[in-house]
Amino acid sequence: MAFPRGHMKNLERTFLILILSLPALLLWSCRSSKTQPVPITTQEIESHIRFLSDDALEGRGEGSPGLLKAANYQEDFFRSFGLEPLFGSSFRQSFDLRGTQPDRAASLEIFSPLIKLNPQLFEEFVVRAERDDIPEETTAELVYCGYLVQAPERNWDDIKGTDLKGKVLLVEVNEPGNYPGGIFDGEDMTYYGRWSYKFEKAGELGAAGIFLIHNPKGAAYGWEVVRTNWSKEAFFLPDKKNPLFFQGWVQESVADKILEAAKLDRKALVAQAETADFKPVPLGLKARIRQHHQFRTVTSQNVAAILRGKHKDRRDRSIILSAHYDHLGKDENLAGDKIYNGAVDNCSASATMLALASYYAQRPQDLKADLVFVGVAAEEQNLLGSDYFARHLPVPPSGVLADLNFEMTNVWGETEDVYGIGAKHSDLDDILRQAATNLGLRYIPERNGNLGFFFRSDQLSFARAGIPAVWLHEGVVSKGEDKGLILRKSEDYLKTKYHKVTDEMGKDWDLNGALQIARWAQEIIKLLQESDKLPQFKETTSFRRK
Repeated sequence: MAFPRGHMKNLERTFLILILSLPALLLWSCRSSKTQPVPITTQEIESHIRFLSDDALEGRGEGSPGLLKAANYQEDFFRSFGLEPLFGSSFRQSFDLRGTQPDRAASLEIFSPLIKLNPQLFEEFVVRAERDDIPEETTAELVYCGYLVQAPERNWDDIKGTDLKGKVLLVEVNEPGNYPGGIFDGEDMTYYGRWSYKFEKAGELGAAGIFLIHNPKGAAYGWEVVRTNWSKEAFFLPDKKNPLFFQGWVQESVADKILEAAKLDRKALVAQAETADFKPVPLGLKARIRQHHQFRTVTSQNVAAILRGKHKDRRDRSIILSAHYDHLGKDENLAGDKIYNGAVDNCSASATMLALASYYAQRPQDLKADLVFVGVAAEEQNLLGSDYFARHLPVPPSGVLADLNFEMTNVWGETEDVYGIGAKHSDLDDILRQAATNLGLRYIPERNGNLGFFFRSDQLSFARAGIPAVWLHEGVVSKGEDKGLILRKSEDYLKTKYHKVTDEMGKDWDLNGALQIARWAQEIIKLLQESDKLPQFKETTSFRRK
């Protein structure tokens, strides 16, 4: 018997989902007959990772059939465990992305009547536009703006009322005092040091465009990362209007030449930018940018479900558990393996989030708050899926206790300690510490704050929307005889597998590490739902409840 093509695709999808999610579905049949929840197992977490990181999903790139398969898998899983769709009758929140291809003939000219500089595209500068109506040529006065920080809670203002409308801004990356004991948070980067803040601030001030000055320490990565990322198609959300005609980066050596041409000493300017007295410096030069971009529209989807608490003392509150399910897709130009499977980034995290969903589905009567489980897309495109979700939240933001984000969840075994990336921004710090103590774990300060990890995953989108948020992270001391095992493995992963085709399931994995993070999350949820007050942001942070 011949089936219609669409019906056949549905059968194939159903068969694939049933086979690869069989361990989890078998677990559900066992759980449904128990009076107490059956604990999460490493086998359950592994089954999710194996499906989501399989070659059949082709790296889950934005706009790809593989990403749709991952979305289907999550929806079917939520549905099979009786969770409700979060968006009315749908588990999907569709949103448009605009893709922009880099213009490989783009040019930058810095000039005055006596001077002309022409940096080389990709080697010395990169440029991008995130609006469809850009002119093919933009010429404007160039102004050096230090770190371009306006932080009222720290009594810091680099602008001091200067009119920057229509100007091209030349801006240092990172923030003042980014060294041990320095102003702001010392070596730990705040949001003011992140490049995305500076692009947003430039647009808010009405600038025509902005160039960030790259240096490896301040950016926390080398120029090759900038060159690679800005040589590919990029995406932006068309529902967020970007007033800038362009944004980009220049090499530090280019900035030195520009300031030398303006008869200024960059070292002295940076020293001045480290003080609260700094104000923008017109350079007496103009910048001319020529660019022509091609755009396309791609529809993406966040996948989310809600489990409504049914405890007799339930209140109208919710806790969000998030993990992104997209990755980098595949690259046909590579020899050999072409698929970025992203088994750690971010299948391990999606698997942990899904396992928690099936766990709580057994006992909603124990929940005093609703639980929202969301698989977000487009994280690898500057957190666009979580940005859209947090700005179009289907539950009242005033009742959201927190976002617990799962990102690259530990796959190498249990640790004696844990920490929360970004917890220090809010009351979540104390809650996470208490939850860790309850489990016999040491709660340690956030590590590698200079790398700005809080601003590099989806918890940032929720914090910017006024919701305290945290990335739950393993510690550095392994359980067992080899105390440095997990630290070595995680550091090796970042060097040899992160954002590479080698990010696949490993024979050396020990998913008791992911299980430990899941248990910690359960303890955090228990404490959150018992709290009389909503967690608040600290006075020193740039984030606020709205």
